[in-house]
Amino acid sequence: MKFDQIVLGEEEMIAVEPRKIEDLLHGLGREKRTFFIGCSGWKNLCSPGGEAQLQRMKKELELRGITFTGTMVVDALCNKGMDELGLLSHFRQILRADALLAMACEVGVQALSVTSGRMIVPALRTLSVQGFQGILGEKEPCRLCGDCLLDLTGGLCPLYFCPKGLLNGPCQGAYQGRCEVDPKKSCGWELIYERLKAQGRLEALRHYAGPRDHSEVLPLIRLRSSIATEMRSK
Repeated sequence: MKFDQIVLGEEEMIAVEPRKIEDLLHGLGREKRTFFIGCSGWKNLCSPGGEAQLQRMKKELELRGITFTGTMVVDALCNKGMDELGLLSHFRQILRADALLAMACEVGVQALSVTSGRMIVPALRTLSVQGFQGILGEKEPCRLCGDCLLDLTGGLCPLYFCPKGLLNGPCQGAYQGRCEVDPKKSCGWELIYERLKAQGRLEALRHYAGPRDHSEVLPLIRLRSSIATEMRSK
């Protein structure tokens, strides 16, 4: 579902929750300077937390040793135009940062990654996106795996961009940048490689993603199903 359809009244719900502080510390690394970006969301659509939740999480991370170069809150991180304006207005603070911490759903995280080209660490876990595309222009960019890898894959979700859904790659089954499973589709892991190369972070490919714990995924799928049923009944 496109962003303009939602604004015009065909609402869908986006549900998020904060990631564990330990996961954020692992993704950021204590030696990294961080710029914190929040999303105020849209009324009746999503509520990532805005300024108040951003400041609470910032204070907790500072107590755990994270250094921040600055913060900002954007109305909608899924709007790449707003992302660009926000990044420009805080250019010097962002330039001093080694990573961007994003308090938004995964659609907003991926839009910010495309716009900034920087290392992005998601501060929230997406529970449901219900077909929402934002202004990123992609359909269903979040697979609700329950264990986001965007901070290790340059902001490109392997479950979405890799036609095989491989969590570790590349598999060497691509030809001229196209996947052997579907030659019409680009190799997701080649895209991830090029993104990490541009960021100077190819060492992230050494990370091994273990098998998914599906006990984490099933509750998210059930929640998504229940929300969709409730919305259809209205």
